[in-house]
Amino acid sequence: MKSRIAFAGMLLFISVAQVAAAQSVDYRAMYRKCLKDAGQTNNTSVMQCSEQTSEILEREIDRLYQKVYDRIAAQQMKDAQQFEFSHKSWMAYRNSQCKLAGAYVGSPMYSYCPMQMNTSRVVELRELAGE
Repeated sequence: MKSRIAFAGMLLFISVAQVAAAQSVDYRAMYRKCLKDAGQTNNTSVMQCSEQTSEILEREIDRLYQKVYDRIAAQQMKDAQQFEFSHKSWMAYRNSQCKLAGAYVGSPMYSYCPMQMNTSRVVELRELAGE
């Protein structure tokens, strides 16, 4: 299924959330394929592919977050509130860290950094969700 996800020009978004629910998506491979399809690696292609991959990752983060939150809330609302706080803190950290990386490493980091951090967050949330 992963090999069928094709990015051409402006990436076509399929229902990756459904694919992700059924199997583990290799987001790094998705990003690399986007770069390959772009024909060249430059600031523009890095930013576009990072942003497009990150949009898909964010939908997966939202799905996993809700799954974990609902499960925790069913057992202990106080823990669910702590989970919500920790997730909001993670988002603030991601945004701050990537803003700094963009300022000091270069403009592609404004999109590449969030993609990398979102990829790591999906792994963390999948573990919490039991996926």
